[in-house]
Amino acid sequence: APSVHTGHQTGCSGSTWAERTMAGRIKTQKPNEPESEGLDRTELESIKRVFERLDRKNDGKIDRDEIAQQFDILGYKPKRQTDYGTSEVEDMIWEVDEDCDGMIDWENFVQLYVRCRRDKTGCEPKRLFNLIEFMINDKDGGGTINEDEIMEVLYHRYGKDAMQKMTDEVFKHDRDGDKELDFQDFLAIVNAGMHKQSSEKDKGTGSKRSPAAKKK
Repeated sequence: APSVHTGHQTGCSGSTWAERTMAGRIKTQKPNEPESEGLDRTELESIKRVFERLDRKNDGKIDRDEIAQQFDILGYKPKRQTDYGTSEVEDMIWEVDEDCDGMIDWENFVQLYVRCRRDKTGCEPKRLFNLIEFMINDKDGGGTINEDEIMEVLYHRYGKDAMQKMTDEVFKHDRDGDKELDFQDFLAIVNAGMHKQSSEKDKGTGSKRSPAAKKK
C-alpha cells in the first residue's frame, strides 16, 4: 500500500474526512448517498459514462491498472515514481481514496468530481479530475477534444472573464495546429490556468481574509 503522504494532498488518512467536513469544504451526506448535489442529470450521466469506460473489469471500482490503461490509450506516460515513492497513478488514487482500499468506487468518483467543480481555491487535487473532464468532452473516445469543448472547460473552471483572457493563449499549446487538442495539450492548458489562479490568489493574500476566517 502507498505510504502515508504529507503536504498539500488530501487522501487516505485518519483525519482527512473530519478535516474536510469541519472546514465546510463538503457537505455531510446520508450513508451510501453519493454527493451529487449541484450536478444536473446531464452531468451525472456524463460522469457515469466515464466511470463505466474506466471500469473495464466491470466490478464497480477503478484500480491503478485501469487508469494506467486509459493513459496508455491517450498517449500519456505517467511517472513511475513520484516524490512520495509511489507511481503517479497510485498517487492519484491515494488523493481521493476515502476508504483506503487502493481503488475508486462510484461514491468516491462523484465526490471528487463535485469537490473539484466547486473548488475556487485551487487546493483540491485535480489530476484525476483532469482525466475525467477530458473524457467527458472526448465523447467519441477518439482521444481529442475541439476548440468549443476546451472553451467550455475553461469557462466552468475559471469563469467568463478568465476564459476570454485565455482564449488567445489556448491554441499555442495545440502542437500540430489542427484545432483539436489531445490529452497532453489539454493538461498544458488547464495546468497553466491553475498556476495563474494560484498566483493571483497569492497576490491577494495580504489584503483579504481567507474563506475559513470569514466563517468564524
